[in-house]
Amino acid sequence: MPSFQFCLYEVSIRQFMKKETRRPVAEFNSRKHDLFETLQDFMNEGIGPRGVALKKSEHYIRLQKLEDSSRILWPTVETGRYGNPGIVVATDTGDNAFDIKSTDAPTYPLRQCFVVPKSGESAIWATEVIGQSTAITSLWNPFSDWFKEKYDVDRLVVDREPLQSTNAWNAFIEESELQEISFLVHVQDSDGAVGVRTQEFKAKSGRGTRLPKGWIQRAYARELPPSAVFTATGIPDPDEVHLNIERDGKSRTVVVGRDFPRFMYQIDTPDGLRPSDAVFQQEVLSEVGASLDLMGVSRGDWQA
Repeated sequence: MPSFQFCLYEVSIRQFMKKETRRPVAEFNSRKHDLFETLQDFMNEGIGPRGVALKKSEHYIRLQKLEDSSRILWPTVETGRYGNPGIVVATDTGDNAFDIKSTDAPTYPLRQCFVVPKSGESAIWATEVIGQSTAITSLWNPFSDWFKEKYDVDRLVVDREPLQSTNAWNAFIEESELQEISFLVHVQDSDGAVGVRTQEFKAKSGRGTRLPKGWIQRAYARELPPSAVFTATGIPDPDEVHLNIERDGKSRTVVVGRDFPRFMYQIDTPDGLRPSDAVFQQEVLSEVGASLDLMGVSRGDWQA
């Protein structure tokens, strides 16, 4: 079964080439434009129900539905990659269901949440991650390009950074046990028939035991080579390291990639099925609310 998680990003607006010039998210230019309304415009006009193909990354994305409540947007987007031909197989019979052409994109619906307070210089984006399926690239890149073009006269751009209370995040990591570590390597097939595929090398804790806790900080600092974890030789340096950690019965995943680590929040379900919309929204708002509280944002600035 796939894992059901979400990660949080802080979204801000600044002037181009000036990294320290954050603007208020609810009134970010002289025309008093509001990021909350701008995001709605992007979802409806920049993506829309017909969707867009992102040629550079070979992603496709379209808007499935968009709901709002007070200062909170709840978009669901369908996203996937195209460019690799393949076959869809009916697993109950083993028969080929249909072919996937290089222009087809198998897509998956992924829920999003944008909270844009009426005050302050930060909005929060929560994005669902199911297994390896994510809308981080396919949603952010077109939004960033669309925003830059739309507000070129103002010379404004949007930024995103992983959201965490540094003290709380570090405390969770320091007090956690390491349950599982995975090294992911992206490999290009030599004949080009399939394209890029992902190899995964995984180590799990056994019953009544834990993996060495020191691996957490070493991996987080990008100082944990495969040779320190696996007895097998010849494993290449990973493109990503996934650390499944646990504290007080709560599981989190830290993903250390080429750009920056991100902290992922596990949603546990008793039946192993995908969380309902109500459960997803409850889990997201719990973490978002706690983060905004730590940032000093009043609840009245983003709740009804």
